[in-house]
Amino acid sequence: MKALNVFRVSASLSLAALLAAPAVIHAQSAPKGFTSLFDGKTLKGWRGDTTIWSVRDGAISGGSETRLPFNTYLIYDKPYANFELRYKYRWLTPEGNSGFQFRSGIADGHYALAGYQANVVPATVKPERYGMLYAELTDRQEIALLGQKVELTRRTATGGGTARIVRTVKEMVNSRDDLMASVRANPEWNEVVVIAYGNRIVSSLNGLLAFDALDKDPLAPSTGLLGLQAHSGPPMMVQYKDIYIKPLKSEPNFTAGFKSTRSAAPAPVQTYKDSVRAGLDDVGCRTSGELTPSDWQGAC
Repeated sequence: MKALNVFRVSASLSLAALLAAPAVIHAQSAPKGFTSLFDGKTLKGWRGDTTIWSVRDGAISGGSETRLPFNTYLIYDKPYANFELRYKYRWLTPEGNSGFQFRSGIADGHYALAGYQANVVPATVKPERYGMLYAELTDRQEIALLGQKVELTRRTATGGGTARIVRTVKEMVNSRDDLMASVRANPEWNEVVVIAYGNRIVSSLNGLLAFDALDKDPLAPSTGLLGLQAHSGPPMMVQYKDIYIKPLKSEPNFTAGFKSTRSAAPAPVQTYKDSVRAGLDDVGCRTSGELTPSDWQGAC
C-alpha cells in the first residue's frame, strides 16, 4: 500500500496546543437543494455533552484531553429516512474513533445512539475498517467493510431463536489501497457522501466509492436520528464541518459521480456472525455438502 502522510503528534505536544493551531474556518453556503445542519458558529440544533463537543475554529470539535470512559454522541434531533448527506472531517490527533450516525435511535447511556454509522477514524487503523458501514449497538456490527459491495441478510442460526447475520460480498467497488491513498492528513479535510434510500446505502470518500450496501435484514432501521460519535479510548480530537443533507423523494442514481474501479472480491465472499458472537470475527460459510434440518452449523 502506498505510504500515507499520516498526521503525527509529538508526545510532548498537548492537545490544547493542537486546538490552537488551525486557522478560523468560514462556513460555506449549502449546495442547491441541501439544508445546512451546522451554522459554523454554534451547536444550534444539536445536543450532547458540552465538555466533549464544542465549536472551535468554525468546526464542530469532539474529544477530550483525557481518556474517554464511554461512547458519547452529539445528537441532531430530527429523523431522516431517505437522504443524501455530505460532510467533511479531519483528525487533530493520530488516535481516536468517531463516526456519523444515521437512522439511529436513542439508547440508554450518556447521549447514546444505536443504528447505522459511517465510520470516521484516523488512517492508522486497519484499512478494512476505515470508512466502513457499521451497525452501532446491534448484533449486526460490520455491515460493509471499506471497498465492498455487500448484501446483508438475516436467518436462523440454530433452528431456534438465535439470529445469524450473513454478509455476501458481491465485488470490490474500489481497492483499499486506492481508497487509503486518497486519505488527506491534517490540516486538509476529507469529504464524505452518504446516500441512503430504501434498503441500499452507499458512501464515497474524497470522490471514490467507498462501499455499496444492500441491507435486506428485516430488522434494519428505515429512519432515525443523526449524530456524531466520540468513542471511548485515549485522548482524541476530531472536527466536522460543511454538514449538509437533502431528503430524497425518489430513488437516486446511487453511484453517479463517484470513481469506481471494480474487481472480484477476495475469499471468503460469504461469511456469517451469530448474534451470540458479537465482538468476534465473522466465520466463513460452508459452500458444499448437503445440509439436513439439524445441520445448521456453518450454513448460510
